[in-house]
Amino acid sequence: MCPERFAMLSSWSAGRFPVLALLVLATARGAAQGPVTPALPAPGTLLPLRVVDPAWIDTTTSACVDFFQYANGAWLAHDTIPAAYASSGVGRDMADRNELVVRSVLDDAVARRASLPTASTLRKLGTFYATCMDSTAIEAAGATPIAPLLAGIDSVTSAAGVVARIAALQTHGIDVAFRYSPDADPHDAAHYVTWLSQGGLGLPDRDYYTNTGPAADSLRQAYVEHVARLLTLAGERETAARAEAGQVLALETELAKASLTRVQRRDPAATDHPMPIAQLRTLAPTVDWARYFRAIGLTAPVTRVNAAEPDFLARVSGLLLTTSPVVWRAYLRARVLAATAPWLSTPFVQEDFAFRSRFTGARQLLPRWKRCLRQTDGDLGEALGEAYVAKTFPPEARVRARAVIDDVRAAFRERLQHLSWMSDSTRAQALDKLARMGEKIGYPDHWRNYARLETAEGPFV
Repeated sequence: MCPERFAMLSSWSAGRFPVLALLVLATARGAAQGPVTPALPAPGTLLPLRVVDPAWIDTTTSACVDFFQYANGAWLAHDTIPAAYASSGVGRDMADRNELVVRSVLDDAVARRASLPTASTLRKLGTFYATCMDSTAIEAAGATPIAPLLAGIDSVTSAAGVVARIAALQTHGIDVAFRYSPDADPHDAAHYVTWLSQGGLGLPDRDYYTNTGPAADSLRQAYVEHVARLLTLAGERETAARAEAGQVLALETELAKASLTRVQRRDPAATDHPMPIAQLRTLAPTVDWARYFRAIGLTAPVTRVNAAEPDFLARVSGLLLTTSPVVWRAYLRARVLAATAPWLSTPFVQEDFAFRSRFTGARQLLPRWKRCLRQTDGDLGEALGEAYVAKTFPPEARVRARAVIDDVRAAFRERLQHLSWMSDSTRAQALDKLARMGEKIGYPDHWRNYARLETAEGPFV
């Protein structure tokens, strides 16, 4: 049966893939009709995009015995994973090609920024990317950009001071002690609720702290050495840095022990613990929650939260009382350095990459423009998206895509109206649901407003 099935599959594919190719070609041609500036990267600058190639087939393997090896064997034997990546394939190729297009959009924003109004989103986008790309200024600054953050930590002498620093660092996007985020209320999707959840670990997962055996011990020792090197780069004496790094591991281990495992967190009920603020105060009394919420910028009183992992918050509260401010200061410094090292001078970047590559599998640091592009996309995603759409996706393409969706909707409506197995009441509900379905095509109707965002030429961190 296998040869016949394979023949049927080949026939089906041959009959449909050309249609898909025509659709893709039509979209690509349509996107090129509008004014597209700046000029997108010339085809010669892009690596050939890998498509289905008969040369990838391992003809020494029977498709009936091992179809995966048959379809991919020759490719697996000859393809190499680029040193800067942990995987290889068509998806990676497509992402690389698109990043060249995005890079041209960002380069245009950089070139035009001085001529644009200060409030222009495109100017802010260009300033952000240009500042990240200014390696000369970054190398000259060294650790100077984070000096104010470290100085604030040095002044901590009490549990209240630790909480104040936690809040201050969280406003800079630094993961420390626990996490705050506004998110959907599990019991009322129409409203948001304040979520408080576990976090603040330097290693990727709590299991790295709790696993036993030589490999786990070796990794933790490597982490201590990594933290010590970062502290030394930031100005600590080597002896003091090693001692502080050991304290950081010990404190983070306590946080890890109180954290739920990944498996436990897959159960929605395990992180569903709504409570009034009075109950939160009882759960974690060491934290002045009203002051904390004000410090992170919440102007309206918080009356209800979801304490995703109550035991973790209780443990943080206890550690604030039982752990010396000296240890907390070391931990806070380590969290600042972990968050900022990728964007400081070369010694910090190299140290960060050398340790993180243990987990990513990458053997080579990405070029600076790729790192800055991804950071820009992460922090100013809609601003970049708006500029990208303006250069690559004309309104006519959206109109054509909407026509396709309208055709699909009409065909779906026609089927619903004539399904013999569907009752009239169910049909009415299905048609009503179809009528209320919206569509999102290409980009939003209303872009995010960045008017309150301030950008300036200067230190990137």
